This record gives sequence, structure tokens and C-alpha cells, in this order.
Amino acid sequence: MGYNKFIKSGKTLEIYQYERSRQIREGSCRGYKGKDGVPGLASGGGDPLSPQEFEGKRKDNASRASMAFRRLILSNLGGSELPILVTCTYKENQTDIKQGYADFTAFVQALRYKYGPLFRYIAVPEFQRRGAVHFHALFWGLPETTVETERHTRLVATLWGHGFVYLKETDGNDKLSSYLAKYMAKSFIDYRLKNQKAYTCSRNLLRPQIVGNISNFTLDAVIQEFGVAGKAVTDRTYDTHWLGKAHYRVYNLD
Repeated sequence: MGYNKFIKSGKTLEIYQYERSRQIREGSCRGYKGKDGVPGLASGGGDPLSPQEFEGKRKDNASRASMAFRRLILSNLGGSELPILVTCTYKENQTDIKQGYADFTAFVQALRYKYGPLFRYIAVPEFQRRGAVHFHALFWGLPETTVETERHTRLVATLWGHGFVYLKETDGNDKLSSYLAKYMAKSFIDYRLKNQKAYTCSRNLLRPQIVGNISNFTLDAVIQEFGVAGKAVTDRTYDTHWLGKAHYRVYNLD
């Protein structure tokens, strides 16, 4: 009997079926995983990595990191509450990513004080050509009128306090996950983020549901349980090093 698992991220269901069973030896570790299951690099021990070595090692994990990041966003899309797309920039040439994260944390705290604890977010840093940090983010839980009133009050920009803030209403489309993932993948291999996070998010974000090695697994049973709408939008088979052939399917849920 092979290994199988499913991952539910909002209205997206991924199903993996592997030819062979998963064997995990005691004390083995095939890689470090950071917050939310995103693979990364342990920060301690060993000689410092050069920029080239850092980029090479991060590229090895970039694809998995990007997919885990997209699942996190997808888990928060598809509901009645539509996120606002936010870009925060600096007026000055702020190049220190550590200071950038500190400023963004203070910004989030100010928003929570203003709008309450149900506010939630996910944000990715990016370096502009001049080297300055700015943030791309999705915000949930702000008043529906925020985008319209911001044009007149500049309240959110005032709470940010470091430069320009751009707000845009969204329809909650799944493409938002790909939009932010491209920035996260870029940041993930950027040496300027060495020992820093490639993204930041609130603790109250919804997380993907991941279940592996399901006993008495049948594809029909999983499809019926989750209410799959139509055929698989992705259906492919590929070879893996440890588990033999893999069958991967992606379905849209009702």
C-alpha cells in the first residue's frame, strides 16, 4: 500500500497518491521547516554562507516554499470577507529589512488598535531598485469603506507614517495567491533577507488542512467528502526519488 495525503486550502483540494509507502527512520530530518511549514534554512551553526551559496541553497527550496505560501493565502480566500491589497512604501531610502519589519509590526499594531483584533494580514517585503524596502500585503477585517475613505482621510497612510500607502479593493480571486507568491519567491533567495523572514503574517490567519497516510484511502471517498465540483483542474503523474510514481490532482470545491 502506497502513501497518500490531501491538502485543503480554502476552496482548493490537492490529492497526492504515491506508489510506495513513506519510510521515516528515527532521528532523520530531511530539511528544516519554518513557520507554517515553509522550508527554510536553519540560522545557527556552520560557516557563514556567501551570497552565491545562500542563493543556491534557497533556490533548492524556493518551489516548495512558494507552494506552501500560496496554500496559506488560498486558505483565507473564497469567503464572504474580501481582502484589500495594500502596498506600503518609504519616502526615505530605508534599506534595513530588520527596521522595515519593525516598522510594519508597529503599523499592524496601530491598525489593530483602530479596527480591532479580528484584523488579519499577510505581507511580503521587496527591495526597490534604489534599495528601499516596501511591503505587498493582503488585509482582511478592515471596514468595507476603507479604500474609498482613504482617498479623503489618508488615515491608513498616517498610521503607516513612513511614506505612501496604496489600497486596492479585490474580488478575492485565487490569483492573489500567485501575485504575492512571486514576490515571496523573489525575497526567499535575496541575500539581504539572510536570517530574516521572507514574509510575515498574523497568527489568526486560517491554515491549510493537511492529512497524510489516510487508512482505507479511496479517491472517490475523499472527493465525496469535500464536495468536489467537476473534474480535476490539474491531473499529472511524475516520478519521485523515494516514493516511486506520484499521481497529483487538484480540484475546485463548491
